[in-house]
Amino acid sequence: MAGRDPGLKHVVDLFAWPLLLLIFFLRIPEISAGRAERINYLGTEFIAYWVDLHSDDLSLRWRDSSGQILGTFDRLRADLGPRASQLKFAINAGIFSTKQEPLGLHIERFKVLKNLNLGELEGGQLNFYMKPNGVFYVVAAEAGILESKEFAAKALYPSLACQSGPLLVQRGKIHPLFQPGSTNLHWRSGVGISSNNQVVFAISKSPLCFHDFARLFRDRLGCENALYLDGDICAIYLPELGFKQADAATRFAGMFAVVPKRR
Repeated sequence: MAGRDPGLKHVVDLFAWPLLLLIFFLRIPEISAGRAERINYLGTEFIAYWVDLHSDDLSLRWRDSSGQILGTFDRLRADLGPRASQLKFAINAGIFSTKQEPLGLHIERFKVLKNLNLGELEGGQLNFYMKPNGVFYVVAAEAGILESKEFAAKALYPSLACQSGPLLVQRGKIHPLFQPGSTNLHWRSGVGISSNNQVVFAISKSPLCFHDFARLFRDRLGCENALYLDGDICAIYLPELGFKQADAATRFAGMFAVVPKRR
């Protein structure tokens, strides 16, 4: 039997490899970085949502282009315009005043709308001033959470930043004022940074104490740093798990929103 022509085999290889590569890439599904999960932990149900800043567009929004406070998920969707149908996730941002203004630092699209607040207790906002409090921020697709004075000492130029408090977890340690078994029970929302640098938001679906909420972030979600966002005034928009109904009774100041990055 005659052997194959080595020259012909070389020609076939030249055409075969590009064809195989084309087939391979066509079979790769579109990347979907957002991941939602229902979690039962310490006898409480939570909803967690991970954000990959390299594939998702995370924004912080307080007012519309005319200066009006958005306040609700419905108005947030309206403000997104053509991208409203792409809204994958939204959650309230940090603690705010009775005037519906962020109580601390608030940066949107590199613009400082509220300055860093390093003051002591004022206006009855006990949680915000439970030191150490902190700042969640994004710089060049890298997220971080720092204690407020530590943030002030760094020359950072974040695209977004939200100050709130207290810090739930700081460098792997739970806030020193949190007590196991505390009877201070509320619905709670927060944000943390996972070990692979993904942002993870979480909200409880029933009341719990600060200590158990901090344990969720540290021990279940694997976050070395996590920040409390707000208590009973907290909610999520997450159509994937059925959370998409308007809540006319809920009013926020800032809100985080997640849509896919433009390609």
